[in-house]
Amino acid sequence: GYGIRLVWPDEPCARRGELILCRVANATSPHDYPQDNHCRFLNFTWMDFCLKEKRLTWRQFIERTSAGPLHSLSLHSQIVGEDAMLLAYYEQIIAPMCSTTRARNGFHDHIMPVVLSCRDGSATALCSSLLAISAYHHQGPGSALKYKISAIKGLHESLTASSSFGWNADAEAQLATTMMLCMYSVFDEQEAQFHLHLDGAKKILRSLQWHQQQRPVSDFLMNWVLYYDVLSSFAQPSRGIRGDLRMLSYSSNLQPTSNLIIGLFGCSTDVFSSISFMNQMRMTLSDSSVNSDPGEQSQQRVALEERLRMASQRLSPDEAANSSTVQIKDASATAELYRLAALLYLQRVVPAPGDDMRSAAYLQQIFAALRTVRVATSPWPVFITACEARTEHERVQILRVLERMDEIRNVGNVRVMRSLIESIWKQQDLRDSSGKSEAMQWWLCVDGEVPAPWFA
Repeated sequence: GYGIRLVWPDEPCARRGELILCRVANATSPHDYPQDNHCRFLNFTWMDFCLKEKRLTWRQFIERTSAGPLHSLSLHSQIVGEDAMLLAYYEQIIAPMCSTTRARNGFHDHIMPVVLSCRDGSATALCSSLLAISAYHHQGPGSALKYKISAIKGLHESLTASSSFGWNADAEAQLATTMMLCMYSVFDEQEAQFHLHLDGAKKILRSLQWHQQQRPVSDFLMNWVLYYDVLSSFAQPSRGIRGDLRMLSYSSNLQPTSNLIIGLFGCSTDVFSSISFMNQMRMTLSDSSVNSDPGEQSQQRVALEERLRMASQRLSPDEAANSSTVQIKDASATAELYRLAALLYLQRVVPAPGDDMRSAAYLQQIFAALRTVRVATSPWPVFITACEARTEHERVQILRVLERMDEIRNVGNVRVMRSLIESIWKQQDLRDSSGKSEAMQWWLCVDGEVPAPWFA
Protein backbone atom coordinates (compact mmCIF):
# COMPACT_ATOMS: atom_id res chain seq x y z
CA GLY A 1 0.00 0.00 0.00
CA TYR A 2 3.04 2.30 -0.14
CA GLY A 3 3.07 2.66 -3.91
CA ILE A 4 6.28 2.48 -5.94
CA ARG A 5 9.39 3.17 -3.83
CA LEU A 6 12.52 4.14 -5.73
CA VAL A 7 15.80 4.77 -3.94
CA TRP A 8 18.91 6.13 -5.61
CA PRO A 9 22.38 4.68 -4.80
CA ASP A 10 23.25 7.51 -2.44
CA GLU A 11 19.92 7.25 -0.57
CA PRO A 12 19.52 4.57 2.14
CA CYS A 13 16.16 2.84 2.33
CA ALA A 14 14.29 3.35 5.58
CA ARG A 15 12.18 0.22 5.14
CA ARG A 16 14.99 -2.22 4.45
CA GLY A 17 18.56 -2.42 5.45
CA GLU A 18 19.72 -3.29 1.98
CA LEU A 19 20.35 -0.78 -0.79
CA ILE A 20 17.64 -0.70 -3.46
CA LEU A 21 18.78 0.54 -6.85
CA CYS A 22 16.68 2.31 -9.47
CA ARG A 23 18.42 1.72 -12.76
CA VAL A 24 17.34 2.74 -16.25
CA ALA A 25 18.52 0.50 -19.07
CA ASN A 26 20.82 2.13 -21.60
CA ALA A 27 19.12 2.26 -24.98
CA THR A 28 22.41 1.56 -26.76
CA SER A 29 23.11 -1.45 -24.57
CA PRO A 30 19.85 -3.34 -23.91
CA HIS A 31 21.64 -6.31 -22.35
CA ASP A 32 23.51 -4.25 -19.79
CA TYR A 33 21.67 -5.49 -16.69
CA PRO A 34 22.58 -4.88 -13.04
CA GLN A 35 25.14 -7.18 -11.50
CA ASP A 36 23.85 -10.37 -9.82
CA ASN A 37 24.91 -9.25 -6.35
CA HIS A 38 22.32 -6.42 -6.39
CA CYS A 39 18.81 -6.95 -5.00
CA ARG A 40 15.70 -6.59 -7.12
CA PHE A 41 12.04 -6.51 -6.06
CA LEU A 42 8.60 -5.52 -7.31
CA ASN A 43 6.23 -3.15 -5.56
CA PHE A 44 2.53 -3.82 -6.04
CA THR A 45 0.09 -0.97 -6.55
CA TRP A 46 -3.67 -0.74 -6.24
CA MET A 47 -3.98 -0.90 -10.02
CA ASP A 48 -2.27 -4.29 -10.03
CA PHE A 49 -4.94 -5.68 -7.71
CA CYS A 50 -7.72 -4.05 -9.73
CA LEU A 51 -6.33 -5.61 -12.89
CA LYS A 52 -6.21 -9.04 -11.24
CA GLU A 53 -9.83 -8.71 -10.06
CA LYS A 54 -10.90 -7.65 -13.59
CA ARG A 55 -11.98 -4.26 -12.26
CA LEU A 56 -9.55 -2.61 -14.66
CA THR A 57 -9.01 -3.43 -18.32
CA TRP A 58 -5.61 -3.51 -19.94
CA ARG A 59 -6.61 -0.46 -22.02
CA GLN A 60 -7.41 1.53 -18.88
CA PHE A 61 -4.22 0.31 -17.25
CA ILE A 62 -2.08 1.45 -20.20
CA GLU A 63 -3.84 4.82 -20.38
CA ARG A 64 -3.24 5.46 -16.67
CA THR A 65 0.38 4.37 -16.62
CA SER A 66 1.52 5.81 -19.96
CA ALA A 67 2.97 9.28 -20.05
CA GLY A 68 0.74 11.94 -21.59
CA PRO A 69 1.79 14.26 -24.42
CA LEU A 70 4.33 16.95 -23.65
CA HIS A 71 2.99 20.41 -22.89
CA SER A 72 3.47 22.92 -25.70
CA LEU A 73 4.26 25.54 -23.06
CA SER A 74 6.72 24.73 -20.34
CA LEU A 75 5.35 25.16 -16.84
CA HIS A 76 8.81 26.20 -15.74
CA SER A 77 10.09 28.77 -18.23
CA GLN A 78 13.81 29.22 -18.70
CA ILE A 79 13.25 32.95 -18.14
CA VAL A 80 14.43 33.58 -14.59
CA GLY A 81 15.70 36.37 -12.35
CA GLU A 82 15.32 39.95 -13.53
CA ASP A 83 14.10 38.77 -16.93
CA ALA A 84 11.23 36.89 -15.29
CA MET A 85 10.32 40.00 -13.29
CA LEU A 86 10.29 42.15 -16.44
CA LEU A 87 8.27 39.53 -18.31
CA ALA A 88 5.69 39.59 -15.52
CA TYR A 89 5.75 43.41 -15.70
CA TYR A 90 4.97 43.21 -19.41
CA GLU A 91 2.12 40.80 -18.79
CA GLN A 92 0.59 42.76 -15.91
CA ILE A 93 1.35 46.39 -16.88
CA ILE A 94 2.44 46.86 -20.50
CA ALA A 95 0.00 44.52 -22.26
CA PRO A 96 -3.09 46.00 -20.54
CA MET A 97 -1.81 49.51 -21.35
CA CYS A 98 -1.77 48.76 -25.08
CA SER A 99 -5.36 47.58 -25.42
CA THR A 100 -8.67 49.01 -24.29
CA THR A 101 -10.14 45.50 -24.02
CA ARG A 102 -9.26 42.73 -21.57
CA ALA A 103 -10.89 39.50 -22.78
CA ARG A 104 -9.32 39.86 -26.23
CA ASN A 105 -5.90 41.41 -25.75
CA GLY A 106 -3.54 40.24 -28.48
CA PHE A 107 -0.51 41.65 -26.68
CA HIS A 108 -1.12 38.98 -24.06
CA ASP A 109 -3.11 36.26 -25.82
CA HIS A 110 -0.99 36.05 -28.99
CA ILE A 111 2.43 37.48 -28.14
CA MET A 112 3.06 35.64 -24.86
CA PRO A 113 2.55 32.12 -26.31
CA VAL A 114 5.12 32.84 -29.04
CA VAL A 115 7.62 33.99 -26.41
CA LEU A 116 7.07 30.99 -24.12
CA SER A 117 6.52 28.20 -26.64
CA CYS A 118 10.16 27.82 -27.62
CA ARG A 119 13.60 29.30 -27.07
CA ASP A 120 14.88 29.54 -30.64
CA GLY A 121 16.48 32.68 -32.07
CA SER A 122 13.30 34.38 -33.27
CA ALA A 123 11.41 33.77 -30.00
CA THR A 124 14.41 34.95 -27.97
CA ALA A 125 14.58 38.15 -30.03
CA LEU A 126 10.87 38.73 -29.43
CA CYS A 127 11.34 38.14 -25.71
CA SER A 128 14.23 40.63 -25.62
CA SER A 129 12.15 43.26 -27.43
CA LEU A 130 9.29 43.15 -24.95
CA LEU A 131 11.74 43.01 -22.03
CA ALA A 132 13.29 46.20 -23.45
CA ILE A 133 9.91 47.93 -23.26
CA SER A 134 9.31 46.68 -19.72
CA ALA A 135 12.80 47.71 -18.61
CA TYR A 136 12.41 51.19 -20.11
CA HIS A 137 9.03 51.75 -18.52
CA HIS A 138 9.97 50.28 -15.14
CA GLN A 139 13.65 51.22 -14.78
CA GLY A 140 14.62 53.70 -17.50
CA PRO A 141 16.52 53.72 -20.83
CA GLY A 142 19.80 52.54 -19.31
CA SER A 143 18.30 49.24 -18.20
CA ALA A 144 16.54 48.75 -21.54
CA LEU A 145 19.66 49.14 -23.69
CA LYS A 146 20.99 45.57 -23.37
CA TYR A 147 17.59 44.08 -24.18
CA LYS A 148 17.11 46.35 -27.18
CA ILE A 149 20.54 45.44 -28.56
CA SER A 150 19.83 41.75 -27.97
CA ALA A 151 16.49 42.03 -29.79
CA ILE A 152 18.00 43.76 -32.83
CA LYS A 153 20.90 41.31 -32.98
CA GLY A 154 18.61 38.30 -32.60
CA LEU A 155 16.22 39.62 -35.25
CA HIS A 156 19.09 40.15 -37.69
CA GLU A 157 20.41 36.63 -37.14
CA SER A 158 16.94 35.13 -37.51
CA LEU A 159 16.25 37.01 -40.75
CA THR A 160 19.65 36.02 -42.13
CA ALA A 161 19.04 32.36 -41.32
CA SER A 162 15.56 32.45 -42.84
CA SER A 163 16.77 33.99 -46.11
CA SER A 164 19.19 31.11 -46.61
CA PHE A 165 16.31 28.59 -46.53
CA GLY A 166 14.17 30.37 -49.11
CA TRP A 167 11.06 30.51 -46.91
CA ASN A 168 10.43 31.88 -43.47
CA ALA A 169 8.99 29.55 -40.84
CA ASP A 170 9.63 32.12 -38.09
CA ALA A 171 7.94 35.04 -39.83
CA GLU A 172 5.34 35.58 -37.10
CA ALA A 173 7.96 35.88 -34.36
CA GLN A 174 10.11 38.14 -36.56
CA LEU A 175 7.13 40.35 -37.39
CA ALA A 176 6.15 40.55 -33.72
CA THR A 177 9.74 41.50 -32.80
CA THR A 178 9.81 44.26 -35.41
CA MET A 179 6.52 45.65 -34.16
CA MET A 180 7.76 45.52 -30.57
CA LEU A 181 10.74 47.60 -31.65
CA CYS A 182 8.24 50.05 -33.18
CA MET A 183 6.45 50.14 -29.86
CA TYR A 184 9.73 50.77 -28.05
CA SER A 185 10.04 53.96 -30.12
CA VAL A 186 6.59 54.96 -28.89
CA PHE A 187 7.70 54.59 -25.27
CA ASP A 188 11.17 56.14 -25.70
CA GLU A 189 10.88 59.53 -27.39
CA GLN A 190 14.66 59.58 -27.99
CA GLU A 191 14.45 56.44 -30.14
CA ALA A 192 13.72 57.85 -33.60
CA GLN A 193 13.50 54.51 -35.44
CA PHE A 194 9.73 54.06 -35.61
CA HIS A 195 9.39 54.29 -39.39
CA LEU A 196 12.48 52.17 -40.00
CA HIS A 197 11.00 49.28 -38.03
CA LEU A 198 7.53 49.83 -39.49
CA ASP A 199 8.87 49.58 -43.04
CA GLY A 200 10.65 46.37 -42.07
CA ALA A 201 7.44 44.99 -40.61
CA LYS A 202 5.61 45.68 -43.87
CA LYS A 203 8.21 43.70 -45.81
CA ILE A 204 7.93 40.74 -43.45
CA LEU A 205 4.14 40.93 -43.58
CA ARG A 206 4.16 40.74 -47.37
CA SER A 207 6.37 37.65 -47.22
CA LEU A 208 3.94 35.64 -45.07
CA GLN A 209 2.76 32.42 -46.68
CA TRP A 210 -0.98 31.92 -47.13
CA HIS A 211 -1.18 29.29 -44.39
CA GLN A 212 0.72 31.60 -42.03
CA GLN A 213 -1.75 34.43 -42.65
CA GLN A 214 -4.62 32.22 -41.45
CA ARG A 215 -3.21 31.88 -37.94
CA PRO A 216 -4.72 34.00 -35.14
CA VAL A 217 -1.34 35.51 -34.26
CA SER A 218 -0.88 36.70 -37.87
CA ASP A 219 -4.38 38.15 -37.81
CA PHE A 220 -3.45 40.22 -34.77
CA LEU A 221 -0.07 41.25 -36.19
CA MET A 222 -1.61 42.36 -39.49
CA ASN A 223 -3.98 44.69 -37.66
CA TRP A 224 -1.14 45.94 -35.47
CA VAL A 225 0.81 46.92 -38.60
CA LEU A 226 -2.30 48.56 -40.04
CA TYR A 227 -2.85 50.49 -36.80
CA TYR A 228 0.65 51.95 -36.86
CA ASP A 229 0.52 52.50 -40.62
CA VAL A 230 -2.70 54.53 -40.48
CA LEU A 231 -1.44 56.70 -37.60
CA SER A 232 1.92 57.11 -39.33
CA SER A 233 0.12 58.23 -42.49
CA PHE A 234 -1.86 60.70 -40.40
CA ALA A 235 1.38 62.28 -39.17
CA GLN A 236 3.14 62.06 -42.53
CA PRO A 237 0.66 61.43 -45.38
CA SER A 238 3.43 61.22 -47.97
CA ARG A 239 4.70 58.05 -46.29
CA GLY A 240 1.43 56.38 -47.25
CA ILE A 241 2.51 56.68 -50.88
CA ARG A 242 6.06 55.42 -50.36
CA GLY A 243 5.12 52.46 -48.19
CA ASP A 244 1.49 51.79 -48.96
CA LEU A 245 -0.37 49.03 -47.16
CA ARG A 246 -3.66 49.39 -48.99
CA MET A 247 -2.93 46.09 -50.74
CA LEU A 248 -3.33 44.48 -47.34
CA SER A 249 -7.01 44.54 -46.52
CA TYR A 250 -8.34 44.25 -43.00
CA SER A 251 -8.04 40.77 -41.61
CA SER A 252 -10.71 38.17 -42.27
CA ASN A 253 -12.03 38.42 -38.72
CA LEU A 254 -12.22 42.23 -38.63
CA GLN A 255 -14.27 43.51 -41.53
CA PRO A 256 -14.22 47.30 -42.09
CA THR A 257 -17.99 47.46 -41.46
CA SER A 258 -17.73 45.87 -38.04
CA ASN A 259 -19.01 47.86 -35.09
CA LEU A 260 -17.18 45.81 -32.45
CA ILE A 261 -14.65 47.79 -30.41
CA ILE A 262 -11.17 46.42 -31.07
CA GLY A 263 -8.82 46.91 -28.13
CA LEU A 264 -5.80 47.43 -30.39
CA PHE A 265 -7.50 50.27 -32.30
CA GLY A 266 -9.40 51.72 -29.36
CA CYS A 267 -12.48 51.92 -31.57
CA SER A 268 -14.39 49.88 -34.14
CA THR A 269 -12.88 49.00 -37.51
CA ASP A 270 -15.67 51.05 -39.08
CA VAL A 271 -14.39 54.22 -37.40
CA PHE A 272 -10.73 53.37 -37.87
CA SER A 273 -11.10 52.64 -41.59
CA SER A 274 -12.79 56.05 -41.93
CA ILE A 275 -9.70 57.71 -40.44
CA SER A 276 -7.55 55.84 -42.96
CA PHE A 277 -9.72 57.07 -45.83
CA MET A 278 -9.45 60.66 -44.57
CA ASN A 279 -5.66 60.36 -44.65
CA GLN A 280 -5.87 59.41 -48.32
CA MET A 281 -8.26 62.29 -49.04
CA ARG A 282 -5.92 64.73 -47.31
CA MET A 283 -2.96 63.49 -49.35
CA THR A 284 -4.91 63.80 -52.60
CA LEU A 285 -6.09 67.33 -51.78
CA SER A 286 -2.58 68.48 -50.88
CA ASP A 287 -1.10 67.13 -54.12
CA SER A 288 -0.99 70.02 -56.58
CA SER A 289 -0.51 67.63 -59.49
CA VAL A 290 -3.93 66.06 -58.90
CA ASN A 291 -7.00 67.92 -60.16
CA SER A 292 -9.60 67.22 -57.50
CA ASP A 293 -13.30 67.50 -58.25
CA PRO A 294 -14.93 69.69 -55.55
CA GLY A 295 -18.26 67.97 -56.12
CA GLU A 296 -16.76 64.53 -55.55
CA GLN A 297 -14.98 65.76 -52.42
CA SER A 298 -18.24 67.11 -51.07
CA GLN A 299 -20.00 63.80 -51.73
CA GLN A 300 -17.23 61.88 -50.01
CA ARG A 301 -17.42 64.15 -46.99
CA VAL A 302 -21.20 63.80 -46.72
CA ALA A 303 -20.93 60.00 -46.94
CA LEU A 304 -18.16 59.80 -44.33
CA GLU A 305 -19.85 62.27 -42.01
CA GLU A 306 -23.10 60.30 -42.11
CA ARG A 307 -21.22 57.04 -41.56
CA LEU A 308 -19.47 58.43 -38.48
CA ARG A 309 -22.54 60.16 -37.08
CA MET A 310 -24.52 56.92 -37.27
CA ALA A 311 -21.67 54.66 -36.12
CA SER A 312 -22.61 52.47 -33.16
CA GLN A 313 -19.65 50.94 -31.34
CA ARG A 314 -20.05 48.11 -28.85
CA LEU A 315 -18.00 45.59 -26.92
CA SER A 316 -18.23 41.89 -27.74
CA PRO A 317 -20.42 39.82 -25.39
CA ASP A 318 -17.44 37.98 -23.87
CA GLU A 319 -15.64 41.29 -23.35
CA ALA A 320 -18.62 42.79 -21.58
CA ALA A 321 -18.98 39.67 -19.44
CA ASN A 322 -15.32 39.67 -18.37
CA SER A 323 -14.91 43.40 -17.72
CA SER A 324 -15.80 45.52 -14.73
CA THR A 325 -18.24 48.40 -14.99
CA VAL A 326 -15.36 50.89 -14.92
CA GLN A 327 -13.47 49.04 -17.68
CA ILE A 328 -16.58 48.94 -19.87
CA LYS A 329 -17.11 52.68 -19.31
CA ASP A 330 -13.46 53.47 -20.19
CA ALA A 331 -13.47 51.35 -23.36
CA SER A 332 -16.78 52.78 -24.57
CA ALA A 333 -15.72 56.37 -23.85
CA THR A 334 -12.41 55.87 -25.69
CA ALA A 335 -14.23 54.53 -28.74
CA GLU A 336 -16.55 57.54 -28.63
CA LEU A 337 -13.51 59.85 -28.45
CA TYR A 338 -12.21 58.31 -31.68
CA ARG A 339 -15.56 58.74 -33.42
CA LEU A 340 -15.95 62.39 -32.42
CA ALA A 341 -12.31 63.21 -33.19
CA ALA A 342 -12.72 61.62 -36.62
CA LEU A 343 -15.62 64.00 -37.30
CA LEU A 344 -13.41 66.97 -36.33
CA TYR A 345 -10.62 65.66 -38.56
CA LEU A 346 -13.03 65.33 -41.50
CA GLN A 347 -14.05 68.99 -41.12
CA ARG A 348 -10.42 70.07 -41.39
CA VAL A 349 -9.69 67.85 -44.41
CA VAL A 350 -12.81 68.92 -46.33
CA PRO A 351 -14.17 72.17 -44.82
CA ALA A 352 -17.82 73.12 -45.31
CA PRO A 353 -20.13 75.95 -44.21
CA GLY A 354 -21.44 75.53 -40.67
CA ASP A 355 -18.36 73.68 -39.41
CA ASP A 356 -17.81 76.10 -36.52
CA MET A 357 -21.16 75.29 -34.97
CA ARG A 358 -20.67 71.54 -35.48
CA SER A 359 -17.15 71.70 -34.05
CA ALA A 360 -18.40 73.38 -30.89
CA ALA A 361 -20.94 70.59 -30.39
CA TYR A 362 -18.35 67.86 -31.02
CA LEU A 363 -15.88 69.49 -28.63
CA GLN A 364 -18.48 69.67 -25.90
CA GLN A 365 -19.13 65.92 -26.27
CA ILE A 366 -15.41 65.13 -26.36
CA PHE A 367 -14.64 66.96 -23.14
CA ALA A 368 -17.56 65.16 -21.50
CA ALA A 369 -16.06 61.83 -22.62
CA LEU A 370 -12.62 62.85 -21.35
CA ARG A 371 -14.12 63.50 -17.94
CA THR A 372 -15.62 60.00 -18.02
CA VAL A 373 -12.38 58.05 -18.48
CA ARG A 374 -9.96 57.57 -15.61
CA VAL A 375 -7.05 58.41 -17.93
CA ALA A 376 -6.96 59.00 -21.68
CA THR A 377 -5.23 55.99 -23.26
CA SER A 378 -5.19 57.05 -26.92
CA PRO A 379 -3.13 60.09 -28.00
CA TRP A 380 -4.80 60.59 -31.40
CA PRO A 381 -8.23 61.84 -30.23
CA VAL A 382 -6.55 64.08 -27.65
CA PHE A 383 -4.33 65.62 -30.34
CA ILE A 384 -7.25 66.29 -32.69
CA THR A 385 -9.20 67.87 -29.84
CA ALA A 386 -6.23 70.03 -28.83
CA CYS A 387 -5.87 71.35 -32.37
CA GLU A 388 -9.51 72.47 -32.35
CA ALA A 389 -9.44 73.94 -28.82
CA ARG A 390 -9.75 77.71 -28.93
CA THR A 391 -10.51 79.03 -25.46
CA GLU A 392 -8.08 79.14 -22.57
CA HIS A 393 -10.41 76.91 -20.56
CA GLU A 394 -10.36 74.22 -23.26
CA ARG A 395 -6.59 74.37 -23.52
CA VAL A 396 -6.17 74.05 -19.77
CA GLN A 397 -8.38 70.96 -19.85
CA ILE A 398 -6.18 69.46 -22.58
CA LEU A 399 -3.02 70.16 -20.59
CA ARG A 400 -4.52 68.45 -17.55
CA VAL A 401 -5.36 65.41 -19.68
CA LEU A 402 -1.80 65.30 -21.02
CA GLU A 403 -0.30 65.65 -17.55
CA ARG A 404 -2.50 62.82 -16.31
CA MET A 405 -1.46 60.63 -19.26
CA ASP A 406 2.20 61.33 -18.59
CA GLU A 407 1.84 60.70 -14.86
CA ILE A 408 -0.10 57.43 -15.13
CA ARG A 409 1.15 55.93 -18.40
CA ASN A 410 4.66 57.41 -18.66
CA VAL A 411 4.96 57.06 -22.44
CA GLY A 412 7.43 59.31 -24.25
CA ASN A 413 5.09 59.67 -27.20
CA VAL A 414 2.78 61.83 -25.08
CA ARG A 415 5.60 64.25 -24.27
CA VAL A 416 6.41 64.60 -27.98
CA MET A 417 2.74 65.20 -28.72
CA ARG A 418 2.49 67.90 -26.06
CA SER A 419 5.37 69.81 -27.66
CA LEU A 420 3.61 69.65 -31.03
CA ILE A 421 0.33 70.83 -29.52
CA GLU A 422 1.97 73.81 -27.85
CA SER A 423 3.72 74.68 -31.12
CA ILE A 424 0.41 74.59 -33.00
CA TRP A 425 -1.29 76.72 -30.35
CA LYS A 426 1.42 79.37 -30.65
CA GLN A 427 1.05 79.42 -34.44
CA GLN A 428 -2.72 79.76 -34.10
CA ASP A 429 -2.36 82.64 -31.63
CA LEU A 430 0.13 84.45 -33.87
CA ARG A 431 -2.20 83.98 -36.80
CA ASP A 432 -5.18 85.34 -34.82
CA SER A 433 -3.17 88.37 -33.67
CA SER A 434 -2.36 89.22 -37.29
CA GLY A 435 -6.05 89.40 -38.18
CA LYS A 436 -6.30 86.07 -40.05
CA SER A 437 -9.40 84.44 -38.66
CA GLU A 438 -10.07 81.77 -41.30
CA ALA A 439 -9.75 78.11 -40.36
CA MET A 440 -6.17 76.92 -40.35
CA GLN A 441 -4.99 73.47 -41.39
CA TRP A 442 -2.92 72.64 -38.33
CA TRP A 443 -0.68 70.16 -40.19
CA LEU A 444 0.89 73.11 -41.99
CA CYS A 445 2.41 74.10 -38.62
CA VAL A 446 4.14 70.74 -38.20
CA ASP A 447 7.46 69.62 -39.60
CA GLY A 448 6.36 66.61 -41.63
CA GLU A 449 9.82 65.04 -41.65
CA VAL A 450 10.22 64.75 -37.89
CA PRO A 451 10.91 61.01 -37.40
CA ALA A 452 8.62 60.63 -34.39
CA PRO A 453 5.65 58.26 -33.95
CA TRP A 454 3.40 61.00 -32.72
CA PHE A 455 0.05 59.32 -32.25
CA ALA A 456 0.54 55.54 -31.90
